[in-house]
Amino acid sequence: MVRSQLCTYLLPFRRTIFRGGEVAELSRYFETLALAGCEVLVVDGSSPAIFAQHAQVFGRGCRHVRVDRRFGYLNDKVNGIHTGIELASLEKIVLADDDIRYTAGDLKEMALLLDANEMVRPQNFLRPLPWWGKMEAARMLINRALLRAADYPGTCAFRRQTMLAVGHYDGDVLFDNEEIIRHFVQQRCAISYANDFFVQKRPPAFRKWMEQRPRQAYEDFEMRLKTAFFFSLAPLAAFAGRCLSGRAIAVLASTISLAAMAVAWHGRRRGGARRFFPAQCCFFAPLWLLERALSTYGALYWYLRHGGYPFGDQLLSKGVGRAWHSAGRAALSRVGATPKLRPRQTHCVARR
Repeated sequence: MVRSQLCTYLLPFRRTIFRGGEVAELSRYFETLALAGCEVLVVDGSSPAIFAQHAQVFGRGCRHVRVDRRFGYLNDKVNGIHTGIELASLEKIVLADDDIRYTAGDLKEMALLLDANEMVRPQNFLRPLPWWGKMEAARMLINRALLRAADYPGTCAFRRQTMLAVGHYDGDVLFDNEEIIRHFVQQRCAISYANDFFVQKRPPAFRKWMEQRPRQAYEDFEMRLKTAFFFSLAPLAAFAGRCLSGRAIAVLASTISLAAMAVAWHGRRRGGARRFFPAQCCFFAPLWLLERALSTYGALYWYLRHGGYPFGDQLLSKGVGRAWHSAGRAALSRVGATPKLRPRQTHCVARR
């Protein structure tokens, strides 16, 4: 199936109901990955009945395996990742969520970057762009403007031996995509923050997007300044409604909206993002501010009422894990300081 030794494409996957159209589309995507030189490894945490239905559709386009229940993290996606790492037969591993879509060119670039680094952290762009996708794109642009490490991607790539050397990362958190990256930072690995390398991400269906709103806000609770800002918007609106004139309220709302659009516009100018983000996405930044402010209060309800947020069958109390704070400053110091390409070497501190 694999014509050249390029990489293992690792997809942790889990469904509570069988969606034939989605699985058929993924199967076609797997065929393109195989033609590009990937070993496609799908680690499926679905129930036995749904697993069997997936197996019938996926066929020979991938290695379709069950999650190894030796791993017992609350976030079952992480159990699937560790299962796949053990089973992968190639050294270079591209890890992706089920909404990520690589091209053959993307995979070649990723493999090239892994020749010189132990991990690669690219960026995402959204296609297609429904209106809620444009709101999500505005969020991504704001992150690109305000965060030195840019937006948080739904994919990364790493060397298998490096992962085995540094050991497991915290798998009891919601925000596992960034936890794995900061775990590598903590172990002083060579990481490429490829902020000008964009990989397609498909927006969720509207219903799923709505379900994700409080969860993303919950993940942000450890980002205290950001969360405090969004908590402050409702009291600010209440104060404005009671104490300011209609004209003053309009001026205040316009100022906040223009500032949000300006920040998103700046993010669009960074690292060639304008090639992947239409200018109209910036005009959705004020809507994203409103959505996140409301979602932050929804996340607070889950925190106070339930002590966590649901992910699959589990209630996870932590948005981020142990590497978030311990490696945060180190990550910032490494962005832009490490060349994307350099002689192959391993810097990680292996766990003994």
